[in-house]
Amino acid sequence: MTQKEENYLTMANVTLQVLNANKSIWADQAAFNKIVAEIDEDVKSLNLSINSAGVKSTGATATKYQAANAAINAAVKYSGLGQIHALEVDDTILFDALKTSASRLEKLPDQQLIPALEHIYSRIDGLKDALKPYGFTGKDLELFHEHIAKFKEHKDNPRIVIAERKGFNNSIPTLLMELKTSFFKLDRLIKIWEDSNEKFVTDYENARIVIRLGGRHRKGDGETEV
Repeated sequence: MTQKEENYLTMANVTLQVLNANKSIWADQAAFNKIVAEIDEDVKSLNLSINSAGVKSTGATATKYQAANAAINAAVKYSGLGQIHALEVDDTILFDALKTSASRLEKLPDQQLIPALEHIYSRIDGLKDALKPYGFTGKDLELFHEHIAKFKEHKDNPRIVIAERKGFNNSIPTLLMELKTSFFKLDRLIKIWEDSNEKFVTDYENARIVIRLGGRHRKGDGETEV
């Protein structure tokens, strides 16, 4: 999976969290509801395809990989929510500090991955109240901590792991294309609430762009990606 595709999936996960946090607003809008359901299904299918893809490792147990993968997914997802907050309060320093990616974390050996995850956890813990409007809860923070703790249980294993995702099946490009089509539709329907629920619209739009803004290279004016 390319970095661009990975970033797109991260954006989809973060945007879905924002949508679910505001479900009371759009639940009665049939067309919007249908598209969100399609996005949710495609995101779940993509996450499943990725986690089911072959993992090449050096002496790693499945349990260890699963714990690391859960912690990494939480770190990336909640960092994305933190970046949405940073955009809202116009804090570019915080935005840059929360930049991360699953591929970067996955490439770290155990002795570097654990402190990296703990550092991200500390930042998210400090932002927990600010992230509540985006659907973040104390339970999310607890689960994030549990994932890290489970991974740390294996820290004395002398074998260093660098997990590599490979062997993706042909369904992934199709699912990504379906996601882009769904978001294209949603980007237009969201305008329904521009006047009545401005914060919801802003949070949605920030979630849609947060990963692109966090990239190393920004697109020029007028260049967009669905």
